[in-house]
Amino acid sequence: MGSAKQEAAISTVMAMLQEWDKGSRTTRRQILQDFIAQNYTKTGPELEAEFAQAASLFLTRLTAWLRLTYLFLLTSQVYLRSLYITINK
Repeated sequence: MGSAKQEAAISTVMAMLQEWDKGSRTTRRQILQDFIAQNYTKTGPELEAEFAQAASLFLTRLTAWLRLTYLFLLTSQVYLRSLYITINK
């Protein structure tokens, strides 16, 4: 991956992670739905390239959110599909 392309990927990932960190439940659900739509067919290496080698940062947020909200998750299918994509690829 080229330097400019990698910097753009890092910038995109950081913006998404900041949006996640500041986002409401609705915002996070939308982020998860977008993540599923954009990444469902990608392989592990493709996902890592897309996330600028920072997919683990997103996975950390997913697992922390599950731990904090698992009793209240009304959108568990969206959450679980996102988690599946992140872990299984």
